[in-house]
Amino acid sequence: MELAAELIRIRSPSGSEGDLADFLIRTLRRFMDVERGPLGAVVGRLQRGEGPTVALEGHMDTVPPGDEASWSVAPYAGAVEEGLLYGRGAVDMKGAIAAQIAGVAAAQREVQGTLYLVYVTHEESAEGVVLGRVFEEIGLPDLVILGEPTDLRLGIGHRGRAIVRLVAKGRAAHAAMPELGVNAVEKLLRELPRALQRELPRDPLLGKGTQAVTSVSTPTSGPIIPDRCVAEIDRRILPGETRDSVLGTYKGLELEVGIAKGELRSYTGEAFLVEYFFPAWVFPPQEGFIQWAWQALGRPPFRIWRFSTDGVMSAGVLGIPTFGYGPGEESLAHQANEHVPVGDIVRAAEGYRKLVTRMEELSRIPLRRGGLGG
Repeated sequence: MELAAELIRIRSPSGSEGDLADFLIRTLRRFMDVERGPLGAVVGRLQRGEGPTVALEGHMDTVPPGDEASWSVAPYAGAVEEGLLYGRGAVDMKGAIAAQIAGVAAAQREVQGTLYLVYVTHEESAEGVVLGRVFEEIGLPDLVILGEPTDLRLGIGHRGRAIVRLVAKGRAAHAAMPELGVNAVEKLLRELPRALQRELPRDPLLGKGTQAVTSVSTPTSGPIIPDRCVAEIDRRILPGETRDSVLGTYKGLELEVGIAKGELRSYTGEAFLVEYFFPAWVFPPQEGFIQWAWQALGRPPFRIWRFSTDGVMSAGVLGIPTFGYGPGEESLAHQANEHVPVGDIVRAAEGYRKLVTRMEELSRIPLRRGGLGG
């Protein structure tokens, strides 16, 4: 528990994870090889004999705490009250990182194969992108175990995410003479309801696709009729949806439609480009490696995440067998008074220990790539 509290006390908003990365490198160096990987990721490696390659994965970054006055405890104190560890990142996902480290440290002499601990930057900004860069460097593992919160259940997939940009173009004029221009804001407001009325697909396991407007902006201010207005829609997408099919949802609007792109910068100073399209993925419960994990963890219930994870890269893009297991309830992520039961961190550490000590069994299970991805 103290390790999880210490991780919370080290502030690590997206793009500023350097102090936490340094701390994790020092911690992991006590029992495994470790290096700073692409875009500031931390990559620990433990190899003993022949066997499969497994990556336990998490992200170092957190969202900001928001209005700290809305917290009943200081968001970076790492305080424990009535058996609950509070703080930004307690659930998402420093409790899991601490549990993974504790579980692997306890099991280090029983590992049979190659085990990675991978902790990435910028997951909250663009899930999967940094993990993909890490795998380009170290190679593809046979199995990825995500530490995102599952409330100690077995996470087998989730919807993907696409940020759709809707651009209305008009003609600038003085606001005192609006008849001389074409107001792009008014054009967007006219078309946006039509966009939000479009029918979205449904999946029997992952549920319904959704969409939510997350921003509306213009580049102008002052007494000017805006000649450009941009809205961004957060689309939660399902297996089989592609960039073209997502954009096709908005066909017929009097707007320019595209997938948003942007540039992010790591704490190391490296800049990288991101296209905000992250495919859905899910593996059926009867899949061999899912059954292996289910048995090892004591047959917990299965679950589907409502949010998105680095699994969009490992499973959705690369087709690597992937599942999730971690302490905490996902609904508490990003909220004030984020907290996780201390006992669940301890139980998660024991779960990770059981998984890595049974790695050698994976050699007898077909680890087919693919799943039901995007």
